[in-house]
Amino acid sequence: MNIKNASERSSRPTIYPSAIDAWIVVMLLLAPMTSLAIGLYLLQQGQSSGAITLLLCAAAAGSLSAAATVPCRYTLHNDALTVRCGLLCYQIPFAEILSVSKSATILSGPALSMKRVLIKTSNRNHILSPNQRDVFIDDLEQSLKKVERITSEEE
Repeated sequence: MNIKNASERSSRPTIYPSAIDAWIVVMLLLAPMTSLAIGLYLLQQGQSSGAITLLLCAAAAGSLSAAATVPCRYTLHNDALTVRCGLLCYQIPFAEILSVSKSATILSGPALSMKRVLIKTSNRNHILSPNQRDVFIDDLEQSLKKVERITSEEE
């Protein structure tokens, strides 16, 4: 984990990994593990064609779960927040953020925990679940204030 204070962050991004709830891990692993177990059972029973099909399904389901979730992290840069969850990667410019608050919404987002952060922009809501939620919110709010100061000084 790479959490720095605000003065060091100006030159280095701060990375916040996602919190991970055990029940979400179980749900993500349920399909591949069940397919694997049944495939191994069929292999032991001598039904190789069914076993191969289930083993391939287990590999596919595990690969899809991993591709959608690993890594899941949020990076604070000088002017934007980068969200990375598996193959999904996008930036939220600080200038677009309207509010930041704690949430426990069940809506979908790049979050692996129900202890969530809701970031509202003019276009949409972003749902994240940083491991150190309070520290993340504090650092993000400090970054937003810093951007506001710089913007007001330029005007």
